[in-house]
Amino acid sequence: MIQKKNYILRHIFLIIVLVIVLFPLVWVVTTSIRRDNAAFSPKLFSSRITLNYYRDLLFPRATVPELIKDINGTVHFIGENSKLSLDEASEKLMKELTAFETYISQTNDYLNDIASRFENINNAIQGDYKKNILDDINKSRNNEHNKLLEMEKTFLVADISTIKNDIVSLENEIKDYYESRIALLNILNSINQTNENKKYYQNTLDTIFSIKPNYTLWNIKTYKKWIKIEQNENIKQLPSLIKALSNKWKSILAKVKDINNKFYNLEKQKLGDDLNILTSLEKEITETQKSISLIKSDISKTESLVAKYNSDLSSLLELYVLNSSKIESAVNIFQTYKNKKINSNKVMALSDSIKNISNKFEIIKNNMENLADFEIYKEAINKYYTSFLWLKDNLEYINPDLEYVSPAYKTLVETTNSINSTLDTLNFITTNLKDNLSKLEKYQNSLTQLSSQLENIKNKYAEIYNKNKETLDNFAKLKKYGEFTILKTFTNLDINNYYESEYLADLLNSKLFEYYKPSKKDLNIFTLRKNINEATEKFLKSKASFENIMLEISPNLEKIKSNSYDYLKINYGGYTADISPILEISAIYNSKFGPAKANISRASRIVSDLSDSVKYKTLKSDLRTIDGNIYNLLDNWNPKQRKPFLRWLLNSIIVAGVTSILTVLMTAVAAYPFSRMRFFGRKEGLLYLMLIQMFPAIMYMIALYGILKFMGDYFGFIGLDTLTGLIFVYLGGVSFNMWLIKGYYDTIPDSLEESAMIDGATRFQTFWRIVLPLASPILAVVTILSFMGTFNEFVMARIVLSSEQNYTYAVGLQTFTSGPFETEWGLFTAAALLGAVPMVLLFLSMQKYLVGGLTQGSVKG
Repeated sequence: MIQKKNYILRHIFLIIVLVIVLFPLVWVVTTSIRRDNAAFSPKLFSSRITLNYYRDLLFPRATVPELIKDINGTVHFIGENSKLSLDEASEKLMKELTAFETYISQTNDYLNDIASRFENINNAIQGDYKKNILDDINKSRNNEHNKLLEMEKTFLVADISTIKNDIVSLENEIKDYYESRIALLNILNSINQTNENKKYYQNTLDTIFSIKPNYTLWNIKTYKKWIKIEQNENIKQLPSLIKALSNKWKSILAKVKDINNKFYNLEKQKLGDDLNILTSLEKEITETQKSISLIKSDISKTESLVAKYNSDLSSLLELYVLNSSKIESAVNIFQTYKNKKINSNKVMALSDSIKNISNKFEIIKNNMENLADFEIYKEAINKYYTSFLWLKDNLEYINPDLEYVSPAYKTLVETTNSINSTLDTLNFITTNLKDNLSKLEKYQNSLTQLSSQLENIKNKYAEIYNKNKETLDNFAKLKKYGEFTILKTFTNLDINNYYESEYLADLLNSKLFEYYKPSKKDLNIFTLRKNINEATEKFLKSKASFENIMLEISPNLEKIKSNSYDYLKINYGGYTADISPILEISAIYNSKFGPAKANISRASRIVSDLSDSVKYKTLKSDLRTIDGNIYNLLDNWNPKQRKPFLRWLLNSIIVAGVTSILTVLMTAVAAYPFSRMRFFGRKEGLLYLMLIQMFPAIMYMIALYGILKFMGDYFGFIGLDTLTGLIFVYLGGVSFNMWLIKGYYDTIPDSLEESAMIDGATRFQTFWRIVLPLASPILAVVTILSFMGTFNEFVMARIVLSSEQNYTYAVGLQTFTSGPFETEWGLFTAAALLGAVPMVLLFLSMQKYLVGGLTQGSVKG
């Protein structure tokens, strides 16, 4: 009997590996067709797809802003247009104007089609689909109600017999509020809606279906104005009914508060002293955190002052250091020639100043004893202190008229004068720095104590909380049970119109009961009409803006068209004059396109979200068509990069193709002597070639750059920023291929060549007619490897090439990741896929040689 083995783990592992390997390719493909132009999207596989990125790469076109620049360039003969004749420029200008008119015509078609579809959608949701939509809304409402009931089971564990009557009373009040609102809506529906009362009618609806109906505000802003323009008995009934509705809501909120308080009392009964302790600890935590916050603020302010004083003191002490040795030397001289009391008038005139300086240096010296950051300056301050202390007690002994004392006296006078102006500042800074450092130390000690205290309180709190965690978590929700009851009751009431549905969405989204999160899918169906109305409103605003833009642009286009030849003649030959219609078109686009785009983009986002969530076939189809039309419309008007992608692709094919052909030719010839001939240095030569190949080419890029610059200066066709120069650089990596081909040659029997030579063939003929045909597999392998390696190379190409027209595919691809407007992920990924086509075609055409060539060429020679 054959036993079946279980390979589940192996299969799981292979699936995981497959997903990891294939994900980058899937990402590239999906990103290249997604409209959002984002690197990552909430939906990897989106319904919003486009092939515009491929079109823009293969058939680049000028959008509206680029057309404006092109028209201006053609009329003024700027750039490449400078070489055009008048007739050529006229023909080019007409094509550009025709393209502009085509965009305007397409935009009108898009706008009219979108407007028509929005009208159809609005008619459908108010007509054919209304019953189905309301049925789905009620299904979603029931879904939310069931979720709330399931949630209730998880936390409603307390004995609520004493509160049950209050809960039932609250539910009845909510139902009464619901009935009152329906009655109000019926009265409002009986009032004919006109252009004059439309605003007041909508404001009244908004008040009735607001979460907190505000009667006073409605009465002042809506009713008093409405009643002036329309006398209607039904309108006169509204104030009393809306006031009653507002009061009923206030009563509901009061009942909610009462129920929540009763649950709070139940919590106190259940937890007893633990709850009081937790409440007390919460207060302590709050107060301690406030104290810590205040101390941190004080520390921050004090640290700022300390930093400022440190900086000021460092700068000031640098000045004092210079004179400290001078005054010390002067005092040494005075001490040397101290003899008897002279009481020189000149010297004694300095007495008060020197006493003042001495006293201040004493303070400064004491202040600086605790300043650890200023050790290098303390010696200088000590010199001042000891010098002026001696001077204060010995001035009467100084004779300034003595020849040896006179220079010291002058030094004393100069030093005294120089420090008098800054000594008070030095004293102020050191005193304040000392005081602030002392404060900082106290603050930090207090912060340490408070942090430790807070940690202890939190530990006590956590201990008690963890002991009662389940109960506390349940009562956290139960203390909001009143709000929960509002949600539960409203989700249990039938919805018969869109206003009730939108009210329920607002209620669920209001975080009235913050522990509950409604389903996004349910919210989308609740707000379907509201979202469609918003999208319609935004679109209509944008439509009016676009129509205004086109209305202003069209006459200017007509002026350019009718006077095109005259404008061209004015600017032909170097003279340039501003063409006012072009300036007008540019100003109109720059000033008015932004707001128009903002509104239609918002409409597009709403429509896109709805198209994914709506299940009604006709609506879904219209919404997706609207989304596609908006995308195409904006695609025509948005600024875009125009890149010569096909030129880059051709450059890469040329460079990679020529490099691979030359590599094959050189290595095929160079490998033959190493395989068939025996000469001095053969083994060492192969070894050296492989050693050289081990070092990356970027290591000798500076040398290559210098060679290319030198050759470019004397031979323009092979230098920097040329494809031939790049090919020259790539031809340096032939050693590995030589080794590969040499190994394959070794597998071809020598007897074949010997037989041919006996028959009269030369060595070259045997190589050309026998060895090369037999070595075609390895030559194909080298061709593929050389082509693929060169085609995708970026670093060397980026260094050598500087002109955009000369870029290779890899260098050009990098420009899409740093566009002037945003990172062009759509273009980047589309370009990546298109760039893979030449390599795939080459690989598929030569793959039959690949395995045989690699394996046979790897045989040791």
